[in-house]
Amino acid sequence: MPSRRLLLWSLAAFVVLAVLAAVRTADWSYGADTGTFMQVILNALGPMYDGVERTTHYRFHWSPTLIVLWPLVAATHSVWVLQVILAAATVACAPLVAALARCGLGRGTLEPRVADRIGAVALVYPPLVAVGFGEFRDLGLLPVLALGWWLALQHRSWGWLAACAVLLAGLREDVCLELAIIGILVAAVCLRRGDRAKAAAAAGSSAAALVSVAVYVLVVLPRVGPWPPSHFYVYPFAAGPAALLLAPFTHPLAFGAAIFTLGRLTYVLEALVPLVFLPLRSRLIVLALPGFAIVLLANSGLVWRMGEHYAALWIPWLLIAFAASVATLRFQLRWTTAAFAVSAIVLIAFSPLHPVHYLRPSYHALSDAKNALACVPANATVATHDEWYTAVAAQRPGATILHLTPPLTAYLVVADDFPSRDVQAVVLAKVRALVRSGSYREICRYGAVAAYLRVTGVRNAPRRSATS
Repeated sequence: MPSRRLLLWSLAAFVVLAVLAAVRTADWSYGADTGTFMQVILNALGPMYDGVERTTHYRFHWSPTLIVLWPLVAATHSVWVLQVILAAATVACAPLVAALARCGLGRGTLEPRVADRIGAVALVYPPLVAVGFGEFRDLGLLPVLALGWWLALQHRSWGWLAACAVLLAGLREDVCLELAIIGILVAAVCLRRGDRAKAAAAAGSSAAALVSVAVYVLVVLPRVGPWPPSHFYVYPFAAGPAALLLAPFTHPLAFGAAIFTLGRLTYVLEALVPLVFLPLRSRLIVLALPGFAIVLLANSGLVWRMGEHYAALWIPWLLIAFAASVATLRFQLRWTTAAFAVSAIVLIAFSPLHPVHYLRPSYHALSDAKNALACVPANATVATHDEWYTAVAAQRPGATILHLTPPLTAYLVVADDFPSRDVQAVVLAKVRALVRSGSYREICRYGAVAAYLRVTGVRNAPRRSATS
């Protein structure tokens, strides 16, 4: 059991993240992903429809586990509550890491204060803190579930292990693949050591993941359409994930030139430097390889940019390897202190949280945005800026984002001076073209923010202004 001190540190970290979430909620600085998942979870008992994807979320990701969040989100309809769930899941990793460190990972043993220090490192480990600070995504639940699964395996708590395995198998399709591979590896090691119970549990978890992803691929996707995220794994020499996995053998030179880049190298360094490279000392580092492969094989730099939620695919396994490596060292407290200090320095000086950008209002006159949105009926379809969409997504099921091509919703709510290069260069031009063509007309304006009603096929509404 983690010490009272670590639990207090964890509580303090949770309070900080919860307060920051309150600031971001009040400032409307959360992007479209949080709003998307608000709508997805509110529709979790049905088709998981949301306004951004404009179809069932199952077409993009296999996330039935989100159903467990429905009661709390449906009861509150609060963006802040959803973000607090993410913060709690992130902070809970610290006592879990400390608890598994006490299990005697590696060839040595760990003193209780060393195990607690390892847990404290998790509280300031930049990639993990960034997941808890950022927008809500389903992958944000992966670290706590993976650590819970590993801890349950070490303690032979089969009920908890089964619960974590089922939740992981329903979290996302890439998580299913990761759990399937890790389960097989762990089962093989346990069999070699003669531990049939652990081997069966690990193999069972792998089987659950394989069944889940098979249901998604063979049953769900044929009914909802092709899997859009496959474009992340399309290269000139490989069309899709399967071809990319074969590319090292079929097109080794092209594969090497595309994958072994400076950007990916710095990403790996950003993962290892805060932990002072200690995970490399443990054979358990292999558990992190599937997650790193999923991230680093993607063709978009956004996937392997530190601070993005995709890091959750490898974070828990890297922390496990870190704890295991510390158990084999002399001067364990010094090494954990070094990792804590380096992580804290990176978190402050090279923060992947980008607090200067996110801890400020998305727009200088949010009252004008709120007034303009009030011109739109609550049950109407409306397209607006990403951050504004998230702010109203729970209360407006017909809300969506403008993006680069404004959808033909019943209403548009747009700021002429919105601080975004894409909005200024593309979106506003298209909105103005729609107004000039007569497709939309302005019905109210507050400052630089205007609400537009679609004229064609929509019942007209009286025009309102800031003085009406």
